[in-house]
Amino acid sequence: MRSVTSFTSLLVVGCFAGVQQAAADTVWLNNGDRLSGTIRYLSDGRLAIETAYAGTVTLDWKAVSTLASDNPVNVENKQTGEHYQVRLSSSDPGYVWVERNEQEQQVSIKRIDEFMKARVRSDRLAWSGNVDAGVKVKKASTKTDDYSFALNTKLNQGKWRQDIGATYNREQENESVNTDNYSLRYAVDYLFREQFFWQARATYKRDWVENLSRQALIGTGPGYQLWDTELSAFSLSVLAGAFEYGYSEDRDERHFGGSLRWNYQRYLLGKSVTLYSNGDAGHSLDDDGVFMLDAEVGLRYSLTSWSTLHLGYHRNLVSGIPDTLNEGIFSTGLGLKW
Repeated sequence: MRSVTSFTSLLVVGCFAGVQQAAADTVWLNNGDRLSGTIRYLSDGRLAIETAYAGTVTLDWKAVSTLASDNPVNVENKQTGEHYQVRLSSSDPGYVWVERNEQEQQVSIKRIDEFMKARVRSDRLAWSGNVDAGVKVKKASTKTDDYSFALNTKLNQGKWRQDIGATYNREQENESVNTDNYSLRYAVDYLFREQFFWQARATYKRDWVENLSRQALIGTGPGYQLWDTELSAFSLSVLAGAFEYGYSEDRDERHFGGSLRWNYQRYLLGKSVTLYSNGDAGHSLDDDGVFMLDAEVGLRYSLTSWSTLHLGYHRNLVSGIPDTLNEGIFSTGLGLKW
C-alpha cells in the first residue's frame, strides 16, 4: 500500500452510490463536547454535520479533536493521482485511523483538508431548485430594457430523477427589439445500475427575432454519474434522437443525430458559492453536417438561506443550416433557491 502522506491535497471526486446510511457519525471537539449525526462534508475549514435535534451544524475544523464515520469517504490524492475510499475511525485526540484497502494508518486531523460523503438515495420525494431574474432599464439618449428569467428545478425519488427548466430573455432599445426568446426543457433519468442511468430528454426554443425561429430536440440514451457527493456532482449522457428547426418564413427541416449532455455542479466556500455548467453538443448523421451547441456556465452566491446573486453566460450555436445561429448571452441578477 502506498503511504497516505499527502492529505493536505485531498479532494473528493468519486461517488459511491450504493452506500447505506449509517446509524450515526460522531464528532469530538477540543473542549470535550460530542456531536452525533451524519457528517456531510469538510470544506474550506468547515465541517458540516446533520443532526436530528439542530439541523445541519457547521464547525470550525480547528475545534475538532477527532471523529468517526462508518460510511466511506471518497478522496483523491493530487500528488499521486490515486482515487480511493477510506473510513475515518476515532483514535487518540487529534488523530484518526484511516482504513484503506483493508489496511489502517493513523493520520493527524490537521493533515486532512477536505472530504465529501456520497449522497444517500431515498424513496422520499426530494424537491430542489432555483429561480434567477435580471432586470436592467437604462434611460439616456436611448432607452434600453433588458429582462432575463431562468427556472431550474429537480425532483428525485429513489432511482428516478426529473429535471425541468425554462428561460426567457428580452432586450429592447427604443422601439427596436434585439432579443426576444424563451426555452423549455424536460429530462427524466432512471438509475438502473449503481452509477449508470437511462435518460429521455426534450427541449424546445422559440425566437421572435432570429430567422431561426424554432428549435426542438428529442433524444434518449445511456448516461453515467461520475460522482454525486454532498459538494459536487458530474454526469454525462449520450443521446440518439432528432433535431428539428423552423424558420420565420414557415419552413421546417429535420435531422437525425446524436448529442452529448453534461451536468456539473460544485459547491465552494462552505456551500456559499455554486459553480455550475451544463449543456448539449450534438451532430447530425446526414450529409448536411449540422452541429449544435447549447451550453451555460455560471456562479451563484448565497446571500441568505433562500436568496442568491448569480452571474452566468449562455451560448447557443447552430451551424450547417442555411442561416447559422451564433448567440451568446450574459446574465446577472438576484434569485431564489429552495
